[in-house]
Amino acid sequence: MRWLSLSSILSWKRRKKQLRLTSIAAAAGNHHKLSLYGLSSSAKASVSDCRKPNHNEGYRDIIRFHKRQCSMGLSPDLISLSKLMKSYSKIGCTGYGFGILGLTLKWGYAPNVIGLSSLMDALCKQLRINEAASLFHRMKADFGCKPDIIAYKILIRGLCKTGNSRIAIYLHEQIVDGTWVFGAGLQLDLICYNHLIDGLCKEGLIDAAIKLFQEMKSKSIIPDVVTYTAVIDGLCKACKWDAAKAFFFDMLNQGVAPDVVTFTLLVNALAKMRKSKEAKELLSLMIQRGETPDVFTYNSLMDCFYREGNIEELKEVFVSMEGKGVKASVVSYSILIKGYSNHGLIEEARKEYQKMIQKGVKPNIITINALLRGMLLQGMVSEATRLKDEITAHNLTPDMCTYNILVDGLCKNGYIKEALKLFDAISVTKWKPDIQTYSCLIDALLKNGELDKALELVDRLSSEGLMADIVTCGILIDGLIKNGKLDKALELFDRLSSEGLTANIVTYSILIDGLSKAGKLDKALELFDRLSSEGLMANIVTYNILIDGLSEAGNLEKALLFFHGMSRKGVVPDVTTNNIVIKALCRAGNISEAEKLFGDMEKNGTPPDLHTFGALIHGFCQISDTRKVVQLLHMMANRGMKLNEVIVDMVTTQLLKEEKGEEYLNLIPTFSPT
Repeated sequence: MRWLSLSSILSWKRRKKQLRLTSIAAAAGNHHKLSLYGLSSSAKASVSDCRKPNHNEGYRDIIRFHKRQCSMGLSPDLISLSKLMKSYSKIGCTGYGFGILGLTLKWGYAPNVIGLSSLMDALCKQLRINEAASLFHRMKADFGCKPDIIAYKILIRGLCKTGNSRIAIYLHEQIVDGTWVFGAGLQLDLICYNHLIDGLCKEGLIDAAIKLFQEMKSKSIIPDVVTYTAVIDGLCKACKWDAAKAFFFDMLNQGVAPDVVTFTLLVNALAKMRKSKEAKELLSLMIQRGETPDVFTYNSLMDCFYREGNIEELKEVFVSMEGKGVKASVVSYSILIKGYSNHGLIEEARKEYQKMIQKGVKPNIITINALLRGMLLQGMVSEATRLKDEITAHNLTPDMCTYNILVDGLCKNGYIKEALKLFDAISVTKWKPDIQTYSCLIDALLKNGELDKALELVDRLSSEGLMADIVTCGILIDGLIKNGKLDKALELFDRLSSEGLTANIVTYSILIDGLSKAGKLDKALELFDRLSSEGLMANIVTYNILIDGLSEAGNLEKALLFFHGMSRKGVVPDVTTNNIVIKALCRAGNISEAEKLFGDMEKNGTPPDLHTFGALIHGFCQISDTRKVVQLLHMMANRGMKLNEVIVDMVTTQLLKEEKGEEYLNLIPTFSPT
């Protein structure tokens, strides 16, 4: 199978006549002959090869020099022709290079390995790997010129760069086995192994790369920083962090110094795994070893803290980067702006946006999108609209993400008509609304009670070549329930599998919530019991919905069973869960249990919030325990919490009923204005 793969991709033996040297000599070769002697030519096709050359003046000087020689009537010799072939190859003009090859053959010279290798290298750089492989094969077969190690390295590198590492490995194995006719006498070195290992890692063939790594060591070829970095990169991309870390420490033990690329790869891998502590420690190690982190290293660490939602550390890394003289890039600013926007710190995000423009860092569409999302989350619709109009001023074009952010933001801020207008306007751009756009609008219309309009959009999906995904179906099920169409929601849920969709935990949670609120707890519990058989696990939202439904239905005993059993299933009760249970216990008159649970919250690492205090205050007001009410108020004041109207009304009512109301009133702490 490996030989078939080789022949099918490169077809070396079946394409012996591919170069068609006679035609080259007659066409491109004649053009060059005319050109070299200062005569005119109409062979315009060859000239197109030089439209975008690499501006290497040294090679161009050689070409100009030989043209002058030819204009003086001097014929180029083999050395001159080889230099010309190499020069044209180096500036990317392979057509001219092959023309010189044609002249070389026509004038009876045998081309040498240097000129042919240069041509092969140029073909590889232009990703014309089949032609490069064919030329390599013909070096010996047709030109009597044995490929050397440099020619082999060029071919191996070309194969690996074009995703043909398996072919490269096949050739490598033939050389090692001594079965490849062109491989006789080739001494494989570090560079050969580095090309192969890097290519294999980039294609995800990490096991083969490690095998090759071990092979080179067995041949006393010492891996260098390039070798180790290639393997570490492959392991990181394969999410094999422990193995990557082992290679990193092996690298240090072998005395191979990691460079900035090695460190950046590892920091980036840790960032994706949200291991910020280890990433930060690695950055410190990097600095200790005398390596200077670049903007890519800092961006990886910033991205790590962004993913974790740690805005303070994110800011600290950004400031540290600038403090060390590393200029922030558009990516750096975009990460920072996203972080600020997601945390509602929109003014800080806007300041950074202005700062980057003042420093000459041009925002990209990702930067604009991040700021747009932040503005719309804060209800700043007019500001977001103005920012959208600035996009063209920066020579940028809105992408589909931009439109979806705008549609979603307008909908969530109650501007449904404007969102629908934008939806219609998208069609005149190069974009077309996708399933996310439809889902945003369907959700908004359903929440606004416009069921018919939402269903019209659903009907349009198929005509637009789109198919509702599980997110869209979840929105529909939720909307149908909230619009009093529980039976229709159940029908849709039952049809999911026939539509090729699999209900997820969100879908189940939506339906369990709808059934619970409709008093159909038996059906809700039945769905809950189905989760494990469907390979799903109830999350904190599912448990909160079910516990709340059971509590509201007066089934406190079963609600407490779920509450105490959820931890055994690996789901830790959050503040909402505790609030539901405390409220239910108080409603049932079991204030002592509610108070005990309140005390346990802090011990379990779940601090009570305003709703927790409100539920317990309400419980103590029910049994007229004003002293406990005042104690809770002091606890709130000590935590810097503010009273809401509900708590104020409860406390006022209790003090009016209390015989010692005035005395207790004087004991109530002072709160900052709400």
